Amino acid sequence: MKLISVTLTNLASITQATIDFEQTPLQQSGLFAITGDTGAGKSTLLDAICLALYAKTARLKNDLKNTVAFNGDEIKLNDPRNLLRRGCAQGSAEVLFIGQDNQRYKACWKVARARNKVDGRLKVAEHEIYALADETLIAQKSAAVKCTEQLIGLNFEQFTRAVLLAQHEFSAFLKASSDERAQLLECLTGTDKFSRIGQTIFELHKNKKVELEQLRLSLEAYSLLSDEELDDITIQNRQHHAALEEYKQQQKHIEQQKNWLQTGQAIQSKVQDHTTQLNHVAEQLSTQSAEFELAQLATVVAQISDNRAQAKQLIVQHKECTLEHAQLNKVDLTEEIRKKEVQHRDFIAIESQTKATFEQQQPSIIQVRTLDTNRTANKAQLDNAQREVETIQCTLDKTAAEQQALQKNLSDDNAKATQLRDTLNSDPQGVAALPHWQHLSALLLKLEQLATQRTTLSNERQAATQQVTQLAERCAPLTLQVDKQQQHSLQIETQLNALKQEIAQLDYEAIQQRRFALQSGLACKESLRNVDTELTLLQVELDKTRHQQHSLTLQLKDTEQQTELAKQRVALTQDNYNQVQLRASENISALRSALQPGKECVVCGATEHPYGVEHIDEHWQNLLDDFKVQKAQAEQALQQAQTRYTEHLSTLEAVNVQLQVTLQQQAQLGLKSQQLTTQLNELGEVATLSDEQCHSQITSLQAQLTQYSALSAQQQDAWQQFQQAQTALQAVQTELKNTEQALQQHQHTTQHCDHQLTQLNQDICDIERQAQQLFNDENWWSLFSEQNHQARLSLTARIEQLQHVEHSLNLLATSQQNARNALDVILAQHAEQTLQCGNAQHRVDTLAASALQLDQARALLLPLEQTPEQWQQALQLAVDNAQQQVVEVNSTLATLAHALQEKTLKQANLQQQLSQIDQQTQTVEQRFAQWLSQQQPVFPQLDAELIDSILCQDQTHFLALHAQHKQLTTQHDQIQATLVHLQAEYTQHQAHAMTDKSVTELNASLDKLNQQQQATQTLWLECNTLLTQHEKNVAQLQEKQTQLSALQADYEHWHLLDKLLGDATGKKLRNIAQTQTLKILLQYANQHLQSLSKRYKLTVIGHSLDIAIIDKDMADEQRSVNTLSGGESFLVSLALALGLASLSSNKVHIGSLFIDEGFGTLDPETLSVALDALDSLQAQGRKVGVISHVSEMTERVATQIQVKKQPGGYSSLTVKG
Repeated sequence: MKLISVTLTNLASITQATIDFEQTPLQQSGLFAITGDTGAGKSTLLDAICLALYAKTARLKNDLKNTVAFNGDEIKLNDPRNLLRRGCAQGSAEVLFIGQDNQRYKACWKVARARNKVDGRLKVAEHEIYALADETLIAQKSAAVKCTEQLIGLNFEQFTRAVLLAQHEFSAFLKASSDERAQLLECLTGTDKFSRIGQTIFELHKNKKVELEQLRLSLEAYSLLSDEELDDITIQNRQHHAALEEYKQQQKHIEQQKNWLQTGQAIQSKVQDHTTQLNHVAEQLSTQSAEFELAQLATVVAQISDNRAQAKQLIVQHKECTLEHAQLNKVDLTEEIRKKEVQHRDFIAIESQTKATFEQQQPSIIQVRTLDTNRTANKAQLDNAQREVETIQCTLDKTAAEQQALQKNLSDDNAKATQLRDTLNSDPQGVAALPHWQHLSALLLKLEQLATQRTTLSNERQAATQQVTQLAERCAPLTLQVDKQQQHSLQIETQLNALKQEIAQLDYEAIQQRRFALQSGLACKESLRNVDTELTLLQVELDKTRHQQHSLTLQLKDTEQQTELAKQRVALTQDNYNQVQLRASENISALRSALQPGKECVVCGATEHPYGVEHIDEHWQNLLDDFKVQKAQAEQALQQAQTRYTEHLSTLEAVNVQLQVTLQQQAQLGLKSQQLTTQLNELGEVATLSDEQCHSQITSLQAQLTQYSALSAQQQDAWQQFQQAQTALQAVQTELKNTEQALQQHQHTTQHCDHQLTQLNQDICDIERQAQQLFNDENWWSLFSEQNHQARLSLTARIEQLQHVEHSLNLLATSQQNARNALDVILAQHAEQTLQCGNAQHRVDTLAASALQLDQARALLLPLEQTPEQWQQALQLAVDNAQQQVVEVNSTLATLAHALQEKTLKQANLQQQLSQIDQQTQTVEQRFAQWLSQQQPVFPQLDAELIDSILCQDQTHFLALHAQHKQLTTQHDQIQATLVHLQAEYTQHQAHAMTDKSVTELNASLDKLNQQQQATQTLWLECNTLLTQHEKNVAQLQEKQTQLSALQADYEHWHLLDKLLGDATGKKLRNIAQTQTLKILLQYANQHLQSLSKRYKLTVIGHSLDIAIIDKDMADEQRSVNTLSGGESFLVSLALALGLASLSSNKVHIGSLFIDEGFGTLDPETLSVALDALDSLQAQGRKVGVISHVSEMTERVATQIQVKKQPGGYSSLTVKG
């Protein structure tokens, strides 16, 4: 993390300030100082950084409950909105920084009042984070603080201890608790994985414990059959399975008998249906015989239908031509042509007249255009002259207004000057002190500081006296506590030695080896028993598989016979179907049904088929459908038989494979039995022990291991107690030593304070005497003796006011002289502008007279509102209209002449068409009479009237009757043939009788058989389920026992890890790991401390995270950090801060460091050493800012940010390099 710039507005005493660390001189300097008087606003810069990043400050971070009235708002004392400058409606803090991802970000904190008014209600502060790359808002409100922590890698507390060491927090890390140090070190070094590991160990131990308990409970849910129950259920299962096979054979035989009966009933039903259909078709043929005869005549009449249609068409054409010829005779075009010729001569005369007028007016048009040009030029000159007059008049008005304003300002300045002189005369003592004010101000400030030091020393002396009394009373009980802790440590050490002797008597490795041998022997014996059991089960399975193989072989042979019978039946049905199909194809209707539009007939070769039908004769179609169904049934039966054969064959192959697998498993189990026997023999005398003896010895060994674990745990607890006792003893000894040292220090402090108070009183008297010589206002000195700070501030404001009055008086004198000079210039300008205005008005009058003369001359030729272009366009439009009328009349005459010619030709054509129609009508009637004479011998009832009647009717009706007659005839033949075939099939079916029972009797037998099979099936399923569940329970119980043993060993491992390292928060392992980090940190800190102070060295107390110091001047005595003085605490804290900066890992790179305390407590030599150490950080690319008003520091550090107080209670910032 590295700061780029800081900007603050209206915070505390600073109204507006920006510090850019990438601009010179801060860019080239790694060490800079923030200097200024007390209360000027140096720490406000650090407050602005904290506000922008975390929305709170180090000075206001305590969570106080008290509230304060803030311009009508009740807010807490620690609310950062208290930093808003009084009298301001809004304030803000903005920080640009580089995050841990090397990207630039902007953090903003803003506070404002309602309506942007000073008296408005204080609104909630706004907090936002932006990415500078694309100016996008990435977080706001409460999420902004979390975003800052992610980008920087530090929370607020860690930030104030590692980056921004604010007032009263500089030694926070030095005096922090163990957990706080561990958290900060973990964050800075990026070693939070140890906390996560500790938490993971705790969670895994917890999960393992739950899993172990659940597994133990699950073992109780398994139950096994006894050997007697297993044998009985196995025998019952085989008996039920055999009974099921017998029931299946009986069911199959009954189904075959039912199929035979159902087939006979179906054939008999079809015979009855076809007899009924045959009688119905014969009745329809007899009823509609007259209609069928008329349809046959319609077929004959269709031959002459085109002749009758042509005759009707010729009659219609003759009527149309006659009508059109009469209409043409009514039209007369000669009179209309004569009228248009007279109109043509009139339009030619008008055209000649308009052209003569156009030529006569051309000179007048040119003269009007010349006058218009002169008028336009005159108007432009007149407009310019008028605008010039207006401009000069406006300037003249402005000059007069400025003259009046200057005269008024002179009068006002004279009044102000008189008032300021009266103010100076009213305070002669203050005016007398003005020349010496800078020296007088320094003397008064010094007096105030000495008075403050005197009060501080008095309080310090009083506190030291009280501490001396308290420390003296505390030493005695601490001495007794040290003796008591020494005795307690000795007792724990004696107990620890006794535990070591008891543990040494137990040989842990020998016990583990013996237990492993016994457990291996038990496992081998158990595996041998399991192998024998599996061999027995495999033998049973082998016998069962062989029996199943034999049964499947018999079923396969039976299926082969059924398949052969099905093939014969398919061949028979195929022959019957082919014969019927052949007979159907011999019928003429079948041939017609095969005809397709546009394709040649196989008989005659024609492509048009007027007598074709769209469907096959119903009789033959039904017959074909029946045989096709029989063929499909036979093929389906064949397919089913083949499917059963394939299934039996696949099952037989699977059984053969299963038999081979079972034989292989039997061989493998035999080999495994031999290997287990060999392993058992290798264990020696363990193989001769019974299971009870092995379990007994394992229990004894487990008790010894438990005893060993308990003793180890007791030893660990005793060791921890011993360490705690030693730590407590060291702490009490250290506390006693620190108390004695503190007692000596406070006694020395009391004497030192008495000496300093005497010196301060003498200095105060000398300075007061010098100041009274410069300023002798007795009333003010009386106030100063009671309230020095308020008196000094009031005098400062009084002198600043007099300085301001004097400065304002000088400015007024200069302003009055400038105003008199400006008034003289303006009077001269006013006279010159008046003369210019008169000349411009004379030019306007002359141009206006000329414009009036030009308008009068133009009006004589053409009205002013009409332009010459419009006059010329009107004349040209008259000429064009006359020419257009002549052209239109010529076009109309030509059109009428052409129409007269077309009429004559059309009349001749119509006369010729009438002659041709009469000839065609005569030819058509002759052809009709000839055809009628040829057909009457065959159909005597035919005549012209009957033919016209038939042709007038819908021919589709006659076609439908003809098709219906042909369909009924074909259907009659098909039904008769099918009936003969069905009667023969029924006779053949009855010849192969399979039973004399009825379908009802067969169904009753089948239902009874199904009930018996269902009962047997239920019993078989129950037995088979019990056997399957028993096998599963045996396998699962063995698997669970193995899992339990492995899980128990795994749980013991995690239990030990959790006891040593795990906890819910990860604090235990984190503190252990960060102890090493703290040691590394102290190495870095001691390197810096070596250059800061040769006397002290930092060290870790035992294996904890507590810090102590080693005093080299007191024979390397170890002391508490709380015994350090203010200056010593600053040096040690500075060394730790520099060590933290060196320790920061890549995860949290600290590129900026600010120090806001402590330099005033150092002597000049130590201060120089501290600054040298800070200078060394520049080589590491860090920027270090120190806040102090110590003069030696400001002289040593060249780059400074100076915060200066200004009149009015605000401060300004200046960067000096």
